[in-house]
Amino acid sequence: MTTLYKGFTHDLRSPVRGGEPVWDGRLQYTLPRVEVDESVADCGAGWHAFRTGAEVLVVASMWPNGRPIRLFRVEAENVIERGDKCRFATGVLVAEETDLTPHVRALTAPWAGDLTEEMVTEQMLWREALGRAGPRDVDAVKRGLEQALAARGLKWTLQRFPSTSAAWDARAAWAAWDARDALAARAARAAWAAWDARDAWDARDAWDARDAWAALTTCYARLSGWVSGAPEQYSIGIRAAYAQGCAIVVPTAAGELGWAMEPAMDEARPTP
Repeated sequence: MTTLYKGFTHDLRSPVRGGEPVWDGRLQYTLPRVEVDESVADCGAGWHAFRTGAEVLVVASMWPNGRPIRLFRVEAENVIERGDKCRFATGVLVAEETDLTPHVRALTAPWAGDLTEEMVTEQMLWREALGRAGPRDVDAVKRGLEQALAARGLKWTLQRFPSTSAAWDARAAWAAWDARDALAARAARAAWAAWDARDAWDARDAWDARDAWAALTTCYARLSGWVSGAPEQYSIGIRAAYAQGCAIVVPTAAGELGWAMEPAMDEARPTP
């Protein structure tokens, strides 16, 4: 048997393909047998996993849908290994990695060098916040967002929406008003996150993840001395807001930051 690592979303879906939950979370679980591509192709049919947890995080991301990835150990036979990827017909999910710190450290050390421990700590703090494990606290979220705006030097107003979809509709309506307003929306988002829109601009469930990566990027650049400013500037307030149940933060009008709380029973984590 070969021990590998496989990632799933918080609700046990594929972090890359999405789809329905793979199983209900109970362990040990035998993955249904599937056909396996035995060719030399890097990608092919079969269950996919990696030799290390760090490789899972590289491919699937730390928070693929704006929530922390879950990492499991899987035992498999007749593994087809192509590059850094492994595929197999079936395997047994034997345990969940409850502390991802060693895997995050292995992922971080090659690029962070002397700043590895600082950046591991920052990533784990964001992982905890995006898990939204704490009680929903509307007042705490508002205080956090006010602190985040102040840290960014933005004198914007806060507008709470009844749902994430309502916040997205407001943002879309503003951005689509005309070409100039679309540019204004993009500029506002850049001011908010201090980061180019790029790939996540249309990822409706990834704004929180993007806030995290923007904050981490700025933190590393400032700790490295490449740019001036406080390393924690873009984590202040916003991280606390997510930890207290904020579902989305997005500009919804000129000088307005829209936000919404998560429903009390939003996508409850399956109980093993």
